[in-house]
Amino acid sequence: RKGQGWAGSLIGPYWGGMTIQGLVPYYYLRVEPTGRAAREVDRCIYNNMADNARCRATPLADIANVHFTVCHKPWICLAHHEYDLCSWLHDRWFALRARLERRLGLP
Repeated sequence: RKGQGWAGSLIGPYWGGMTIQGLVPYYYLRVEPTGRAAREVDRCIYNNMADNARCRATPLADIANVHFTVCHKPWICLAHHEYDLCSWLHDRWFALRARLERRLGLP
């Protein structure tokens, strides 16, 4: 139902709600609400946004995934980064992209 979120649950009809940002809350609130499948994880490792000193100090090798909000999307190509971590994350993103392009035989 258009505008009603995931499976008409009213979870997810907001910016980003059609992505993982809506799917995960829907799953844990409606599909598996008992909490048995839930596990709290370190947000500086999973979903690092470089939005606080602790997350900005997390070694790049320890970061599993990134939420490009504070650092901005790499494909926008903003040259200015307020934090070193943002520069490192962008460099890593472009390196991964180049590797995928080579793997797919893209120019």
